[in-house]
Amino acid sequence: MNVEHLKKYITEVRIDHFAQGTKVFSEGEECNGKMYFVFSGNLQVFKRKATGEDQYVRDIKPGEFFGEMALVFPSPRAATVIANSEDTKVGIITKDIFLGMGKESPGFLSAILHSIINRLTAVEDQISEKQKLLHILINEIHEKSGDSSNTESVTKSEENTQGTGNQESDPESEKEPSSQV
Repeated sequence: MNVEHLKKYITEVRIDHFAQGTKVFSEGEECNGKMYFVFSGNLQVFKRKATGEDQYVRDIKPGEFFGEMALVFPSPRAATVIANSEDTKVGIITKDIFLGMGKESPGFLSAILHSIINRLTAVEDQISEKQKLLHILINEIHEKSGDSSNTESVTKSEENTQGTGNQESDPESEKEPSSQV
């Protein structure tokens, strides 16, 4: 991106300040087609649990961004974001600015995509760990209830889904490959 184009987009970015404890947006509220870059301060992300309580998810620090899904999917906000510093300064980017910057600088889009992929990978890792814990707990419950047949079933189910895309094991597929073409 050349400097003149960069200046154009920088002047279009709106700057906003949030006092500590101020919500930037709430989970479930309609998205406004804006994403945010943090210049200074700290924010926290919360998700509502089934019990209605808010659960802390992560911090957002200077140099990071959030709310990018609003530029791609017009769905309600997936989390609540709250300023956690005396004066949190963010740049607000609309969809038009985002698309313009993306046309001028593929590197900009690449950086955004890289960050989103990292977050998605972290979420997948968390889900995997929770699934492992769930299987351990289910096995313990079955063992304590004296029902070993269910324990074996859960263990076999785990073995069948490990690294196979959740496909059931097929005894026919374990035979020697045929020479037919």
